[in-house]
Amino acid sequence: MNKKRPRKSESIHIKEVLSSVIRTCRKESNTVLSEIKKTWNAELDKIITDHAQPTALKGSILLITVKSSTLSHQLRYLTNDILYVINNRAENYRISELKIKTGSF
Repeated sequence: MNKKRPRKSESIHIKEVLSSVIRTCRKESNTVLSEIKKTWNAELDKIITDHAQPTALKGSILLITVKSSTLSHQLRYLTNDILYVINNRAENYRISELKIKTGSF
């Protein structure tokens, strides 16, 4: 009557579990941000897009989350080029500033 679940050999950190659950529950409500993400992934180098992604948009300020501080410094030098690429493809929005933070996405 008491069936025991088989135990997995590996432990998973709660942060990974929660982030995957939240990602499946949360809709991409911000369509402008989803357009920016598409442009970001299509126009920028794969090395950058693998380690940095747009994560939030507040007004005309775009928040970029970067996995390493080294890449965040590099992106600061590329800010004007990135703004040009994103705004060039934009139809109904304009990004005036990038905020770059180190973290996970």
